Amino acid sequence: MMDLVSRKQALTQRVIRDLNRFVTAKTAKDMASSGRYRAISVWPNGLLNHPYVDPFEIQPAMDDLIKWSKKAQIKLHPVQYAADLHEKFVSIHPFEDGNGRTARLLMNMALTQAGYPIVNIQPDVQERSAYMNALETSRVSGDLTPFENIIAHYSESALKQRIKTLKLNEQNIKDADQDFNL
Repeated sequence: MMDLVSRKQALTQRVIRDLNRFVTAKTAKDMASSGRYRAISVWPNGLLNHPYVDPFEIQPAMDDLIKWSKKAQIKLHPVQYAADLHEKFVSIHPFEDGNGRTARLLMNMALTQAGYPIVNIQPDVQERSAYMNALETSRVSGDLTPFENIIAHYSESALKQRIKTLKLNEQNIKDADQDFNL
């Protein structure tokens, strides 16, 4: 991912497939299928009445995602773009495995390319539940605001942590300089 970010490579289906191959490298039962669009119908756990995109609609939906991305990256705030990219990708759910991990890598790639720190979705039950609920609410309702708000909160927290780290580093440098000049 960092290689893709450093080259500021445009988002393409190949990049997305490569990210999926990367995230499923250790978990895929069949590595040959890693990075391939799924040929089966899938839906969120327990939500049979809200299936993801049908297999025959994945390719056109991914084409639309790439087209949307090129426009949205210019128009939207970077955090909003990253959140919307994540949500739109997960709503398509193009792969049999690794969709969530691929979506989080896509989101973090977008954030990093815009100069923002990486966002880590917290693994504790409460935070994970809020994340999953906001994602599903946005997907079902079409209103991306709940999910954008969750990602904005994570981004703000990551920025505050980065500022604290930078201030600590500045203090460490001052302390080291004072010790050296004794």
